[in-house]
Amino acid sequence: MTTSDGEPDCDLPEVAGIITGAEFAGDLLLAEYRTLRDEILKKMDHRTSLVVCSVTVSSAVLGFGIERRSASLLLVSPLVSLLLGILIVFYNMQIGVASEYLRKRYEQPLSRRFKGFIGWHEGMGDPNIRLFQRLVPYHLPLILIAIAPVIVAVPLAAALGSAFVAGLPVLVVVVCLFAVYLFELVKNRKLL
Repeated sequence: MTTSDGEPDCDLPEVAGIITGAEFAGDLLLAEYRTLRDEILKKMDHRTSLVVCSVTVSSAVLGFGIERRSASLLLVSPLVSLLLGILIVFYNMQIGVASEYLRKRYEQPLSRRFKGFIGWHEGMGDPNIRLFQRLVPYHLPLILIAIAPVIVAVPLAAALGSAFVAGLPVLVVVVCLFAVYLFELVKNRKLL
């Protein structure tokens, strides 16, 4: 809130003087930058944990389903991999939003003002080009981690014949999650 003359609306004059100072603004900007970089790193760590969890759990469940010849158990594997895949896409989107914010709010203005300055996000290049550069070594493996259990488990479950009927409710959920996963991938492709 501000007063009619544009000054901060504050009951304590010493606080008003601090928050209007250039040094405070610089400290605030630096704190925001550091906080967002830390948040990005934490989200990257969580994303890695989700990838490892997805591979481990879906592989184990798929193995149990094959061993027990259970269509329902087989279909739990793609259910888990798709749920975790959707969370991974969400983390990627959050990382992308924060990265673009830092690029536009901090790094681009600094690189325009100081010749030769290139921040980390700015140095990574155009996000549209980056998507294609990282498609095979990064995005494709993440997509396959999410959808490979669908490709493997559904035909195996269908081959079980009458046992497959018991797994139909799970299959419906898997198909719905697969559609949500694909939708989220397409919707957020610029931020991944």
